[in-house]
Amino acid sequence: MPEEASAIDVYYDMDIAQICQHFNKSRNTVDKAIAKLVKDNPDKDWKYKNPATRRITIKAEGVERLSTYFRKEKHEVSTVEMELRFENEKLKAIIEEKEKAQAQIEQLYQEKLKLEIEKSKQTFLIEAQSKDEKISELESENQKLKEIEERYNKNQEEIENYKKKEEEYNSKSFFYRLTHKF
Repeated sequence: MPEEASAIDVYYDMDIAQICQHFNKSRNTVDKAIAKLVKDNPDKDWKYKNPATRRITIKAEGVERLSTYFRKEKHEVSTVEMELRFENEKLKAIIEEKEKAQAQIEQLYQEKLKLEIEKSKQTFLIEAQSKDEKISELESENQKLKEIEERYNKNQEEIENYKKKEEEYNSKSFFYRLTHKF
C-alpha cells in the first residue's frame, strides 16, 4: 500500500473481551491471532499488553491484519477497517485544510506587508513633496522680498538723486538770485 508511508499511527486500547466481542471470536482464537500477528511481525510495534489493566494496545495497522485473519469472505470489510479508513480520510482532510489555511495566511501576510510598504512609500513621498512645496514657497517669498528690497533701494536712490538735484537747484538759485540783485 502506498498510503503506509504517510499513514498516521492510530492505536486501539481494548480488553481481550472487547476484541473477542468485536470480531465475534473466542478468547482462544483472538489470543492465537494476536500471538501470530506479533510472531509474524516482530519488528513492528503493534502490540503492548499492560499487566496492570490487562488491556492490549494494538496499532491500527495491526487491527487491520487481525481483521484479515478473522474474515470469512475476502470481500468482507470489518467495521474497524472502515472506521480506520474514515479516520484517516478525516485526518488527511484536516491536514489539507491546515496547509491551505497556512498558505492563505502567508499570502495575506505578504499582501499586508506590500500594502504597508506602499503606504510608507506614499507617506514618504507626500512628506517630501510637502517639504519641497514649503521650500519653494520660502524661495518665492525670498524672491518677493528681494524684489521689494530692490524697489526700496531704487526709490532710495531716486530720493537721494532728487535731494541732490534739489540742493543743486537751491544752490544755483541762491547764486542766481545773488547775482541778479547786483
